[in-house]
Amino acid sequence: MEGNIPIEIERRYLLHFIPHNLGTSTHLRQWYIPSTSIEFNENILLNGIKLTLAIENKWSQSVYDSLKQNDLTVRIRLDGETAILCIKAPMKGISRFEYECELQDYTVLEKLLTDSNWPMVEKRRWRIIEEDNHIWELDQFLGLNEGLWLTEIELSEENELFLSPKWVGREVTEDQRFSSKQLSQTPYTEIEGYENIQHENVNFEGFI
Repeated sequence: MEGNIPIEIERRYLLHFIPHNLGTSTHLRQWYIPSTSIEFNENILLNGIKLTLAIENKWSQSVYDSLKQNDLTVRIRLDGETAILCIKAPMKGISRFEYECELQDYTVLEKLLTDSNWPMVEKRRWRIIEEDNHIWELDQFLGLNEGLWLTEIELSEENELFLSPKWVGREVTEDQRFSSKQLSQTPYTEIEGYENIQHENVNFEGFI
């Protein structure tokens, strides 16, 4: 959080290997919505359907400013129970403005999204708490991105120190080919040299 504006600061990595005993995962589907389909006054509307209750005044100007930017990311994520809208401004280094809120009418929204042609990624996610209490989100991509594993850590500030587990591999934070938005448009298997990335990415031996 920076000056009362929600700021996302995260780093993204490939994996050396998959950690043991991962436990329960969450199945996620997330769609990337063209900004032309989004309207904003005191509410956020998608193709004329009201998604949210009125946005708090303290966030409304930042949301409005973000929606006017060219490299905007508008994402809706479904986890089987809840639908989350996320609006992200363009990256500045490893940080950017991020606004999230839970959406209403899950069933109606799910049908709208599954019937659409909007880019989508599907994945399983595990949350891993490491010894220094940082939380790593580990994603196994499905569908057209089958075979790709990534992990992310969210930080409070850009220069925050953290311990990197042995299973964490090469950092790809600033390689936009590995952003979920880009993967929804250009799957992992279409990345030039993906076979080398696949070989580097994960050792499946011992996966449970």
